[in-house]
Amino acid sequence: MTNKSYKASDVASYFISLGSQTRVGDNEGEFEGITNLKLQKILYFAQAYYLVMVGRNLFNDEIQAWEYGPVVPVVYKIYKKHGSDSIIIHARDSITISDADKKYLDKVWDIFGGYSASRLVDMSHAHAPWKDAYSKGQGAVISPLVIYEYYSSLFGK
Repeated sequence: MTNKSYKASDVASYFISLGSQTRVGDNEGEFEGITNLKLQKILYFAQAYYLVMVGRNLFNDEIQAWEYGPVVPVVYKIYKKHGSDSIIIHARDSITISDADKKYLDKVWDIFGGYSASRLVDMSHAHAPWKDAYSKGQGAVISPLVIYEYYSSLFGK
């Protein structure tokens, strides 16, 4: 484990890489990839899981409450050109996540990666951190402390 937080874009690249390894169909089809919408929810749940399990931020980039759930705006801007299409990358060499921290991210992927983007939106909408922030208006920040306090009981060590 490292002693610093990552850039959300590096964490996003790792999850895109994981999604890019999944094939549609019987390993004969195209690679599935991950949409920007799904990526945003996975980043949110990764931040929550890491906060609870490690006790610090996975990344320091802001998470905001948007209409379709939590969003990391800096990452959204990078991948918005893909629209609702899957994002696929195959190179993992440039991903700067430590092996110890990849285990946390792999766990998050195991838990949430199989859900559709719309299911992840529904899940995030059912949870207080997004609901409370969104009630203040689109773009309201969801603080790491609020995320930690809410998810401590769900992910508890």
